[in-house]
Amino acid sequence: MTRPPVRCTGTADVALILEGTYPYVAGGVSTWVHQILGAYPDRRFALLHIGPHPGAYEEPRYAIPSNVTTLAEVYCRGAVPVGKFPVRRIDAPRLPRGKQPARMLRAIRRIHVEDVVDDELLDDLASGDLGVNEFLHGDATFELLRNELYDRVSPSGPFMDFFWHFRAMHIPLLRLLAAPCPDAGIYHAVSTGYAGLVGAVASVRTGRPLVVTEHGLYAREREMELSRARWIQDIDDRRAHGVPRPSPLRRFWSHYFRMLSRIAYHRATRLVTLSEANRAKQLADGAAPHKIVVVPNGVARAAPTAPTTPPAQAASGELGPRLVTGKPRLRVGFVGRVVPIKDVITLIKAVGLAREHVDLDVQIVGPQDEDPSYARRCASLVESLDLGAVITFLGPRNVAELYPTFDVVLLTSLSEGQPLVMLEAYAAGVPVIATDVGACRELIEGGEGDRALGPSGIVTRVANPPATAAALIALARDPSLRAAMGQAALARVNARYQLNQVVASYESLYSSMAA
Repeated sequence: MTRPPVRCTGTADVALILEGTYPYVAGGVSTWVHQILGAYPDRRFALLHIGPHPGAYEEPRYAIPSNVTTLAEVYCRGAVPVGKFPVRRIDAPRLPRGKQPARMLRAIRRIHVEDVVDDELLDDLASGDLGVNEFLHGDATFELLRNELYDRVSPSGPFMDFFWHFRAMHIPLLRLLAAPCPDAGIYHAVSTGYAGLVGAVASVRTGRPLVVTEHGLYAREREMELSRARWIQDIDDRRAHGVPRPSPLRRFWSHYFRMLSRIAYHRATRLVTLSEANRAKQLADGAAPHKIVVVPNGVARAAPTAPTTPPAQAASGELGPRLVTGKPRLRVGFVGRVVPIKDVITLIKAVGLAREHVDLDVQIVGPQDEDPSYARRCASLVESLDLGAVITFLGPRNVAELYPTFDVVLLTSLSEGQPLVMLEAYAAGVPVIATDVGACRELIEGGEGDRALGPSGIVTRVANPPATAAALIALARDPSLRAAMGQAALARVNARYQLNQVVASYESLYSSMAA
């Protein structure tokens, strides 16, 4: 069900354009959005939330601040118009000579056959001259699909597969660009992808500036998901000894999402990234160097709470208690959504390997309803590895109260930006084991200016349970190393990753745009 706007009181100072996050989905990006809204009580914000389909979300997970003037929703999928439309043959004739296709259809063509983003492409997308009905049933669309794109993209694959993928790809684009966008002095897309596209077109239509903040690298994350997507059928090639060939449709989708990112990069007045590592990747993906500014995430300064260690073990110098087995015990926390990109499967397998050498108490904290089938898969793996007494799924919790109870926080993500979870753990003096993605290495080993503080955890390889298990074993066996890393973590977050620094950076950014 589509909810009415929270309130609507004219032009906002900033419109935040959000895809699948705040206020309906908990997580690091949503926490960041809530911080931004709370940091500027005198600025009026409008929120445009992009969701998959009506009914995908229930009530907001966050209390929406009073400086939010509008909460609007738009969906990628919904009911498609029905009626009597012409039936076309695959060998349908071309358009009559001299008849020009819609400008938006011309833009769609360029997205797929060119590797260039320019003002003309943005202007064509912003023209709004192609509706979903005309796209689905118009002669020009079918000609583009059959007589050009199919031969370029998937000439050896079934035409009907390509036909349905082409439709599924572009119906969301047309629906989103036809939906009204809140009126605002500045448009701020909190990702590229669909949010960045909507922000770019709103900026073109109004002549107002666009800010893009990229936490994770949207196009690269979609490419990672597409490589594993089961809804794309690979080609059965008997000549390859029964091994299917990757479908060209995977490349088709991947190129599409890369182009959406480049559209946002092209239109953005400023492109905010969280780390130098991600800045380098954005440059490689086509972002202009003069537009990029690095603004790390931040947390409020807080004195660490002493770990909740039983007195007998604390007297012995252990940060964690010992069991009767004589093996050191490590209290491990995972904080995040139980979804594939967090690779909780690798975490579970690593725990299974490490528990042969050390005693572990692992708490998985976070929602499990975003991808229920993956959450069930994780629970089944825990059961099959007989880890029920070791791993507990707590669901959403007040994590601020839990961090002091952990000896270490563990992240096995396939992709990250700059995880707020790590900064929150650091603020509690807790070291982190994390995969080498996004800014995780910089957060653990330090960057220019704070490397001398020493490591605040251990970096491991992606999707590598043995490497993660080795890190768990090392920290379980060496309490003094954990303590030193915890001290470095607290010093690092206080030196470089404070919320007031983030607030000052965005205040300067917004003020310069409004001038």
